[in-house]
Amino acid sequence: MDTTLIIHFKAYVHGETLQLNKKYKNPFGEIYEISRFRFYVGKIEPVYTDAGLKPNQAPPYQLIDFSDSSSTMIEFPATMGTCNGIQFVLGIDSADQNQGAQTGSLDPIKGMFWTWNSGYQSFKMEGFSPLSNQPSHMIAYHIGGYRYPFSTVWKIKMNTTNDEVFRITNEYKIIVDVPVELDYFFDGATPLRIREISSCTTPGEMARKISENFIGSFTGLTLTSNP
Repeated sequence: MDTTLIIHFKAYVHGETLQLNKKYKNPFGEIYEISRFRFYVGKIEPVYTDAGLKPNQAPPYQLIDFSDSSSTMIEFPATMGTCNGIQFVLGIDSADQNQGAQTGSLDPIKGMFWTWNSGYQSFKMEGFSPLSNQPSHMIAYHIGGYRYPFSTVWKIKMNTTNDEVFRITNEYKIIVDVPVELDYFFDGATPLRIREISSCTTPGEMARKISENFIGSFTGLTLTSNP
């Protein structure tokens, strides 16, 4: 029997909700502000504690855009059962990339498609910093590429805090909050100092490293009941 599950992506800086066009300091003391922040997610599924339970067909790719709050929440049919996490693809996987420009969330008008060769960007972050060496002190991280060894497409599996379980039932809706903490994005496996790396707009080794920082900014699931 099916009910619905709600996934809500949230962006934070220093543990507080990200506000676009607001000045912040990253962990290296560099002043910055974000004007655009968006990324693709797809193939979202709950992770059941009972391996015999099979998730429904995952919802299509969705563009999470923090300038459009309605895009940050995904509601979809789900098999009832006990779960301890979710999994999803960050970016557009190679099978779908190879179909070229598409429609809906994947329409090139969304500004996330490069070319048949480079495909869709996995995520895009733009803004400003006085330390940027780009024109008008812009920050531009347009991160994409799906070919080995510099793929920026990741399958992410996230557990709840302390492996807390939750039940998907038809009695009430559970909202699974997925936080993204930008402090961890900048201070990740590759320290992302704006004075040194203020732009990356082509596939390659640096894009891959920045994408690794990005998946490291997903900090773990929290649950909210929505009667």
